[in-house]
Amino acid sequence: MEIGWYLRFAKADAIEAKVSLKGAAQVRHDENIFPDWSFAFEEHEDHVVARLTRKNPLFNKEDT
Repeated sequence: MEIGWYLRFAKADAIEAKVSLKGAAQVRHDENIFPDWSFAFEEHEDHVVARLTRKNPLFNKEDT
């Protein structure tokens, strides 16, 4: 799974993705590539929920 495009061009300060168990390792690897984002993972029986949040938000919540 390539999440790099989502992180590079995101117009949001947080992204949540439901990832297959097979794809979760790749998302965890991307944590080392994108130091401006914090990664949190919630494991379930058949998938992983990845929550990606900008460490320094770019967007003001009042603007959305």
